[in-house]
Amino acid sequence: MAANTREASTPFAPDELARNAELFYEADRLEKDAYDIIGTSLANADAWLRFTEAKRVADTKRTEAYQDLMRIRRSTLGSRSSQALCNDR
Repeated sequence: MAANTREASTPFAPDELARNAELFYEADRLEKDAYDIIGTSLANADAWLRFTEAKRVADTKRTEAYQDLMRIRRSTLGSRSSQALCNDR
């Protein structure tokens, strides 16, 4: 069955996944930096304010990375569906 054969090439550019991995690494780095702010100064209100803002930035970056990964996944699934339809004809 042609629909069950797998294409040799990937339906997305490897650069897309590399860029997406960079987004996740950046989110991880930002989150680590946020937690480093509070480090040992748990009672410092200013540190908590800076932490909250830094954590918000990290969370925003992680959301961006996740949404990008879902976009890649949708395009991959869409390509496979299209290929399956073409192969069935």
